[in-house]
Amino acid sequence: MKKQYLILAALLLAACQEKEPAFVTTDQGPRQTVTWDRSALMGSVVDFSVDLDDPVALSTLKVALLFDETVVADTTIRTKTVGTYEGFLKVPFLKDIPDGVATLRVTSQNIQFGLTEEDYDVRVTRPDFAYLTLHTEDGDYRMERTGRNQYAVGASFGAEVNATISTPAIDAAGRTLTFGYGASGIDTGEAGLIPFSNGVAGTYEISFNTLTYEGAPFVILTVNGEKAVMVDRNNYAAVVRLTQGAAVTFDGYDFDGFLLDPDFFRQGEDGTVTFAAVDGLYKVTIQLANRFFLVEKMVSTTAYATYADGGAVWCIGADYGKPAMFSASWNTDLGLCLAEVSPGIHQITFEAGFQLSTASLNIKFFHQKGWGGEFGGGSTTTDSPLLSLGASDGNVHLADGVSLEVGGVYRFTLDVTGYDGTSGAVLHLEKVGQNEYEEPQLAINGVAFTGGPTVFEATVALTQGSGVQLSGLEDIASYWIDPDYFTGGRFQAVSGDYKVILDTADKTIQAWRVKADGSRPNLEEGGLYLLGWGVAAVRMTSQLGWTQSDAYALAQVSPGVYQFTGQAVAETDGTIGGRWRTDYTDAKCFYAFGSWDGQGAVNLTEAASEWLTQSDGGNFNYVKPLTEGATYVLTFDLAGCTVSGSTVTGTPTVDFKQR
Repeated sequence: MKKQYLILAALLLAACQEKEPAFVTTDQGPRQTVTWDRSALMGSVVDFSVDLDDPVALSTLKVALLFDETVVADTTIRTKTVGTYEGFLKVPFLKDIPDGVATLRVTSQNIQFGLTEEDYDVRVTRPDFAYLTLHTEDGDYRMERTGRNQYAVGASFGAEVNATISTPAIDAAGRTLTFGYGASGIDTGEAGLIPFSNGVAGTYEISFNTLTYEGAPFVILTVNGEKAVMVDRNNYAAVVRLTQGAAVTFDGYDFDGFLLDPDFFRQGEDGTVTFAAVDGLYKVTIQLANRFFLVEKMVSTTAYATYADGGAVWCIGADYGKPAMFSASWNTDLGLCLAEVSPGIHQITFEAGFQLSTASLNIKFFHQKGWGGEFGGGSTTTDSPLLSLGASDGNVHLADGVSLEVGGVYRFTLDVTGYDGTSGAVLHLEKVGQNEYEEPQLAINGVAFTGGPTVFEATVALTQGSGVQLSGLEDIASYWIDPDYFTGGRFQAVSGDYKVILDTADKTIQAWRVKADGSRPNLEEGGLYLLGWGVAAVRMTSQLGWTQSDAYALAQVSPGVYQFTGQAVAETDGTIGGRWRTDYTDAKCFYAFGSWDGQGAVNLTEAASEWLTQSDGGNFNYVKPLTEGATYVLTFDLAGCTVSGSTVTGTPTVDFKQR
């Protein structure tokens, strides 16, 4: 054993005596000779050529463009051998950057970490375009130069003009710039439409400054003189302190026809508007598309009030909404704040048939705009014969056999003056008015719509490519019509029987295929359905989610080929037609309505792979965010697949592209 220990000790000693490997470095970098553009235009490029020589093997060449020591463009080139290396850097076109001298920093390195770094001046100039082009939904307009970086065009425009702006070619290579609308407002490279607005239609001027990115006109909306901040192109919000009984003023827009919530506002015979709720801090959202003022109680400019910190009560549920019934159920983002009209007395008023279902009711009153504290089972009682409260959950329903009158104005009042935190709240419901309602005579291709008062339906045989005639609608031009089913007054999907849904409150027209018995077809019969987050049937504030009854039926535009088209919008953007969320999606197609028989892996086209990937479960996710305001088309192609009922043999192909 002693001999073995001696051998081991000798081995360890020898190992310790081995020399460390040599690590050779040098403080001498490569010799570089640089040729570069001494001047460049913003939006164009700086070309460079670097001749490198070094007795030590080369490693990398880094070239960067700096504005005041801030790197705005850079590139790295692998340099294994001596010789000449060429390239270019894009000169960014940035807001508020004047003409000046930029720095081209050239850094070369060899394998022994020897560096050579040299700076060269580049005079950078902002292009002075002869004109710009305003691209609107109604056509293009030439914006003439009215001064350095300033352009304008005067014409007869509508109250709102959604547009992008482009430049002529900047250089011989034909490079141009496009200005669109994004999260930070007008910017280069954005595809979103710039929401110019004059408030009223007429002859006026649209202007833009290519240095400051200031555009005009934009409406400046105010509430009691407080400027409302743009939430999105259809919504502006101001947080203001309001006093019960005091006047409330709205300025900056033609507010004729806007709906005043009777719980929060009173309008005198002289047109003066006064505030009806108790004094406090409130967020007033001006919904231009809905022509409505949404009022919510706040504890700060960013935080909604709760029952604990601000005495607020919120209504969440289904079969209700303002200014019209919501199409999504139990979406906490759509919670409505009750008006506290006197200490402890909270009310919310609806018009039945338009803001409240006449046949069913399923709501609850909460301590916050979201899940948490609630006036539920055991804590709340009702003295109204029109209502019943769920024994276990306290959800508010219509009593057995009760239906509400179309056009009837019904007021819920929650009295919490005796509420001790666990019990004592009392809910009242009374009819306080009746509005006249005359059922319109609506038809499609001669087939009468039924239902109402705002949502109508008709089952009709439709032929692909044939014209569609809608009668009884005087303002059809203002309706959003599902573009995958109807375009240019003609039916776009394959021929068959369809249920057409007409919503006169939202001003939308949708369709889906049905069988002879009125049920939804499976895939073999022509039905393909979409569910998930980040996608919507009509507007993003009512995402489809994973509720099977909300599944959207894709239009079959040719045998085995289905299509879904929509605009990309932010999650909080309620624009009708906004069907793709810009920053997130987790969605999937299903082969039968009300079933989880869904698609697995698909073949993504090259165009689709630029935007989409699939999770392990087959769900579609984004590779990168979509461009806000741009339109995207999903195509689901079953060519080469065998379909039996809701079973697919083979792999479908999915295309996804920006239109």
